[in-house]
Amino acid sequence: MTADLPDFTVTRKRIKTLRLTVRAPHGEVVVSAPPHVRESAITAFVADKAAWIAKHQERIATRPPPLKPGPEAEALREQLKNAAPPLVARWAAAMGLQTPDITVRRMTSRWGTCNTQTKRITLNLELARRDPALLEYVIVHELAHLIERRHNALFYAVMDAYLPDWRLRRRALNAS
Repeated sequence: MTADLPDFTVTRKRIKTLRLTVRAPHGEVVVSAPPHVRESAITAFVADKAAWIAKHQERIATRPPPLKPGPEAEALREQLKNAAPPLVARWAAAMGLQTPDITVRRMTSRWGTCNTQTKRITLNLELARRDPALLEYVIVHELAHLIERRHNALFYAVMDAYLPDWRLRRRALNAS
């Protein structure tokens, strides 16, 4: 690779267009490409996105390392298990919902999930390392799924009604 071109790996998939991902925690660059796209076109695509890749690699480098099982993770789990239930109960009541069950676990790609059938919210353990306002955003987001399952206009209307600054919080959370 040239000095301006970051190292990258190519994965061939049955997709229609090129896709570029910068993966945490080390900033690896992965290009997903359809089988018919030539290597030269992939290299040109990566070269064109070099500035974007560098920006994202810098952002990833500033993040704390992922939690590993051990005393720190367990302490954070207890902290989140104590902080989340009162917030969930308060927001569920405000939104006219029954208080769902809460699970805390290490998650690699999401801040939270909501199982609308079992009425269970799962929170990412990493939230214990973030500002409590960001935990509140994730909780309201997951509770909103109990009102509207999909990310559509109705869902965003629910978010706007209950947490008007949710977009700012989401941006802060995803930047951290």
